[in-house]
This record gives sequence, structure tokens and C-alpha cells, in this order.
Amino acid sequence: MVLTTLIMAVLLFVVWQLATSKFTPENGELQKNVDFMATELNAMKNRLERLQARQVVVEKEADVLRRANRILKEDESARQAELARLQSELDFYRRLAGSGGAQSGLDVYRAEIIATESSRVYQFVLTLTQNIQRASIVTGRVRIDIEGTLDNRLVTLRWAQVSDGETPEPAFRFKYFQQLEGYLTLPDGFSPTRLLLTLESKNQRKPVIRSFDWSGLRDN
Repeated sequence: MVLTTLIMAVLLFVVWQLATSKFTPENGELQKNVDFMATELNAMKNRLERLQARQVVVEKEADVLRRANRILKEDESARQAELARLQSELDFYRRLAGSGGAQSGLDVYRAEIIATESSRVYQFVLTLTQNIQRASIVTGRVRIDIEGTLDNRLVTLRWAQVSDGETPEPAFRFKYFQQLEGYLTLPDGFSPTRLLLTLESKNQRKPVIRSFDWSGLRDN
């Protein structure tokens, strides 16, 4: 396209030079050259117009392809998200049923940490499950501890240090599954690394202890 434009500019200049020159009768050959150059210039202009029209078509086709590709990617992302959701639900019910040895009793199916408007306050959501084959109500409490660093020291914060001091530790009572929610307030300068959960129940001889990486929980 640039080359075509350059050629046209040169031809226009030559035609202008020839057209503005004074011809004598013996300059008939020059007139023929002018006519020839004018014909070539017209042909070049027609070719340029065709190329410009083709470029418009190509750009429209490219735009259609880009939009189609974007739609396909969005559809694929939605499909993958739906598959992940269905897989998560399937895993959840497998745990309840105890199929494949996925779960033998009381356990933490999922732990989530959700950021709030405050950089120090986080919401926690715990999903507890029990093998459906047990078919008995389980009761107890969840002890929440948070490991991290404070003033370059490794420390473990207990529930009393991250709650409002009046709210008791989360308690559970369910037959198949239950969600527990609440809030954690971390002290200034504290960098959490791990969430420790201990499920204590009279129905269990030993407490169930689970540990979760903090950064992984925040990605959920």
C-alpha cells in the first residue's frame, strides 16, 4: 500500500511536469508519453481503490474473527467453571456418602477466608461434613488458631486474640453437614501464614486437626 502510494505520487509529479511543459509540433512523442502516463496513472488509481476496498473487507473479517474467538473463549471459561462446580458438588456428596474412602467421619470439607473492606478483618466460612452412613447428630466446637509472624517473631494467635473477646468459639451441631461463619481481626503488623482448625466433639475420641495455607484460602 505504501509502495503504491509512492508510485502514484511519482507518476502524478511526472504527468504534472509534462502537462505544464510547452509543446511544439515536433513534441508529439512527448504528448504520447503524457497520454500513456495518464492511462497508467488511472489504472494505478483503480488498483489502489480496489486494494483499499479489499483492505476494508479484510479488516471487517478480522474483526468478526476476533469477536468470534472472544465468544468462544468466554463460552469455554463458562463451561470449565460449570464443570468445576459440578465436580466440587460430586466430591462433596461422595464425602457425605463415604464412597471411595474419601471420608470416614467428622471432617472439614472446605475452609475459606474472605477479605473485607478492612485490611485487618477477614470473614471465615467453614464447611463441616460427616459420613452419611453414621446417621447420628454430632456436636462440638471448632478451635481456631492462626500462625504467622509479628515483629519478626513466629507467633500463634488464639481465638480470644482474633475475636471480639465476647463471641465464643464456633460451635457445630449437625447430622450430615453444616457451614459456620464469623470474623477474624488480626493485630497490626501481623502476617498470617497458616490457619489451624481443631474439631472437638464428644462423639469423637480424638479431635480432628486440619491445617490450611493462608494464601491458598484467600484464593478461594
